[in-house]
Amino acid sequence: ECGISNSVNYRQPRRNFTQPRIVNGKSSIKGAWPWQVSLQVLHPKFGLISHWCGGVLIDPSWVLTAAHCINNDIFHLPLPALWTAVLGDWNREIEERTESRVPIEEILIHRNFTTYQNDIALMRLSKSADPEKGIRSLCLDGEDQLTNQMCTATGWGRVTKTGLLSSTLRQVKIPVHSNQLCKKVYGPTIPIHEGHICAGKLDGSTGACIGDSGGPLQCSRKDGKWFLLGITSFGSGCAKPGYPDVYTRLSFYLPWILENI
Repeated sequence: ECGISNSVNYRQPRRNFTQPRIVNGKSSIKGAWPWQVSLQVLHPKFGLISHWCGGVLIDPSWVLTAAHCINNDIFHLPLPALWTAVLGDWNREIEERTESRVPIEEILIHRNFTTYQNDIALMRLSKSADPEKGIRSLCLDGEDQLTNQMCTATGWGRVTKTGLLSSTLRQVKIPVHSNQLCKKVYGPTIPIHEGHICAGKLDGSTGACIGDSGGPLQCSRKDGKWFLLGITSFGSGCAKPGYPDVYTRLSFYLPWILENI
């Protein structure tokens, strides 16, 4: 079953155009987000980057992430052999025996991807996720019109604007806005369209920041299960006042996903 947190009675918990991160979020409860993925990449020059981006397990064999994690200003590495998905991780700095490191077998970047448009990619795992380790996938079906609702972004991104990546998975509860707000603050430099979702606090208190790109923005359904609303794509910097973050809208790309998995 999808969208079931491993935490008992777990209630919905209380970016410069670069990869976003969780600033001023709080540490999550271990096992609360069992679909969260950490993506490692073996860079031909820089060596192993132990956490480059987030991702989300949407099927036992497939991870969804942001295309700019694979193709960006620093590198273009759509080679499956260089990538590993770390499933079931919570504290990146210690072995917890819940982790599964699974090599990636196939990478599909949306064919119309450009820096801020169609920022979505699929990665096929070389073996299916192990439910015995408590690893689950996130539901893909849920209410899409959620303006003014609160949803939760998760990731291992930096805890402060200039700090190191977080060792434990963090979460931040943020409001979803209408796309008009993002059109107003980002346009016309970056065209915002129906494939985007605008979300985040506007007072600069918290936001997604470096290290959280590709990770999930998840919301709670009426039946208590969680579903994927969006994939962290970009922001104005790290929790910059007045600028919400922008996510790739899952529902808009669902036909593309279902066609490919």
